[in-house]
Amino acid sequence: MKNIVRIFTLVAVVLTLSMSVTSCGEKFLEEVQRTSISTDYLETPDGLYSMSESLYLQFRQMYYAEGYWMFTNAGTDEFMIGGDGAGEAYNTYDSRYAASVTGSANTQSSAYMWNMLYIWLNRANKVIDKESVLEGSPLKNEIMGTAYFVRGFDFLFLVNQHGDIPLVIHAATQPEREYGRDPREKVYEQLISDLENAYALLPDSPSRPGKLTKTAAAHYLACAHLWRASECNNDWNSSYRDKDLQDVIKYADIVIAKHPLTPNYEDVHMNFWLHDSSITENNSEIVLRASYTVDPTERGSSYPGNMSLCWFVNPYQNAFTPFLKRDVAGGRSYQRMKNTPKYTYFLYDLENDSRFWKSFKTTWAVNQTKKATYKLPDGTEIDPTTYFGPDKSEATFSKYLGGMYVINREEYGQKYLTSDIDLAYNATPSKVFKIVDYNTGKYIPFVKALLTYDTAGNPENTSLGPAKDGQYPMLAKYLDGAVNTYNAGQGFRDQIIARSAEDYFFKAEALIRQGKYNEGFAVLKPLRDRAQFRAGEERDKYMDGGQGFAVSNYRESISAYTWVNAFYPKNSYFYSIGGWDKDQAYRDAVNAKASVLPVVTEGNYPKEDQYVMDFLSVTNSKYKSDAYTRAMCYLLNEKSREMYGEYKRYNDLVRTRTLEDRLRFNDQSWSTELTDILGHTGNGADQAKYTSPYGGNFKKEKHYLRPIPQDFLEKITVDGHALTKEEIDKIQNPGY
Repeated sequence: MKNIVRIFTLVAVVLTLSMSVTSCGEKFLEEVQRTSISTDYLETPDGLYSMSESLYLQFRQMYYAEGYWMFTNAGTDEFMIGGDGAGEAYNTYDSRYAASVTGSANTQSSAYMWNMLYIWLNRANKVIDKESVLEGSPLKNEIMGTAYFVRGFDFLFLVNQHGDIPLVIHAATQPEREYGRDPREKVYEQLISDLENAYALLPDSPSRPGKLTKTAAAHYLACAHLWRASECNNDWNSSYRDKDLQDVIKYADIVIAKHPLTPNYEDVHMNFWLHDSSITENNSEIVLRASYTVDPTERGSSYPGNMSLCWFVNPYQNAFTPFLKRDVAGGRSYQRMKNTPKYTYFLYDLENDSRFWKSFKTTWAVNQTKKATYKLPDGTEIDPTTYFGPDKSEATFSKYLGGMYVINREEYGQKYLTSDIDLAYNATPSKVFKIVDYNTGKYIPFVKALLTYDTAGNPENTSLGPAKDGQYPMLAKYLDGAVNTYNAGQGFRDQIIARSAEDYFFKAEALIRQGKYNEGFAVLKPLRDRAQFRAGEERDKYMDGGQGFAVSNYRESISAYTWVNAFYPKNSYFYSIGGWDKDQAYRDAVNAKASVLPVVTEGNYPKEDQYVMDFLSVTNSKYKSDAYTRAMCYLLNEKSREMYGEYKRYNDLVRTRTLEDRLRFNDQSWSTELTDILGHTGNGADQAKYTSPYGGNFKKEKHYLRPIPQDFLEKITVDGHALTKEEIDKIQNPGY
């Protein structure tokens, strides 16, 4: 039986640098006008170079449209589904999650990544098959290294998602319908060989920004060896495990040495202003990125924009109406992914770990006012149109706080009365404003909180329940305020696919798997050191990519929104931790000191990690006393703190076989009856939202593998005939 999957045949591909994924700057290839193209072009070094350049488009395509997030972020401990409902089956693992996934119009097919990657695999195979054409070409190593990298990268993703897969290592020259699924062991051997070839061939430094280098190959070699040594392959990997763990450390060290951590955590994602010039797109930590550009003459028409700016955005225009409306800085609210309240808000040391405040947006500025009458606590009547100033004015641009989420865990002692807090998602603003913004002296129209209290000081309710809605502080790593249109569904920021911080986790995990727990924890200390607030750093200072609107080259041309800006440069730190109601001298004294995170050892886990272990021990007693389970739990927690929402989580939980445990944090997935952080099953008007008819369906014997796509199974043949139902069932992964 041939090991060939049916894929589209690429008979003519010519991509000039104007369609390359990298911003070329001043370096361009000489343009050659071609009025007709044939496959003969691929028999030349120039043709193969063009095809190898086209392989970079795969990385753009991954973040271009609905789909990738469902395979990487949904259905984990980090995210549940927001108000839109797209991809819900990927979150709840119910009967709709099948070889042909069903759901809302925005739910992607189970074949989405399968089809995408096999198409790009075919293109990489085309280059590799033509190696002889490149003899004597000075570009041979770069061309072949790129093709080997893409093939190894794609096989690595597919094998972790689907298990045994067709191992296609030659290009299809005509449609093929016969295939076989190769065992994971063979797939890993191939993809590791491909990545080793890429490592040998790729240059040490990129010829221009965004191009592949040896360290990109080293990063994924560390990743591949770690995955082969992980629990997902325990039924066959024993003979590889020891050597694999050594190789993880070897390759991770190579990447760490070549790509030092950027000194400030905010510079990784949040300190964005303009495309191609911000430190977020040019820092030393970046190992692999999908490069975009706002310039239409350079970006081409294939996958021109990055949709990561949309997936996490909550509908702030609804949660804080009538004081906010959708704008450029705040982003377009697709609300696909909502933070899991029982995990996200209890994971971080909110007082000392800056990564929460530099990853999540908790404040929005007033960007519209409408004439109405409201009262201050002393009874004074105010009209928002004069209290906050006119809608469109430089004087009020990003100035007044209109809506805020307070993350006031009990240990911080910030006890807001339920009557002072907005609980419902689409709340009517209180007729009496009660909490003041210490920065401006103005009262805040909307305040939502993790906890509200009764008059006796007892926790009573929460604004942040597990219902499928848009009420949550949003992950803000990908906002893009420098886009060229209002309501942009695609941004132009580069997407970081791999950064060297993850290599610290690769190395630490390898050491933990060797039983060297404290050595592994020590590897992560530089990340925790960076996470601490620096002495003199304003703990309530906030930035995200939305701030780029203030200096955007396109601000003036988006005329209706020139002065409409939801970005607010402060977060809710002091409202959450304490000190908002004290004088500025108090806050200055707090800011003057560096924060300190505890040194982690096997006998000294932070209280946040102990909370996670206690929570998970209810269904798995190993989290109470098993040293390896607890060490791995800490590592996965720390990786969330460092890399929350960076499209890693599903694969990590699948390969470590911890998904079944950690779905306890994802109420929508775990049960049909949702409970909030206080154990409530609803809060008044929102009672009906606290049900999940699809929840509680994860089955470990089934859902650790994605289904083989139905449309693929229906199009292939066995010995010349279409598969019978029995043959499909035999080939399909168990349970589907």
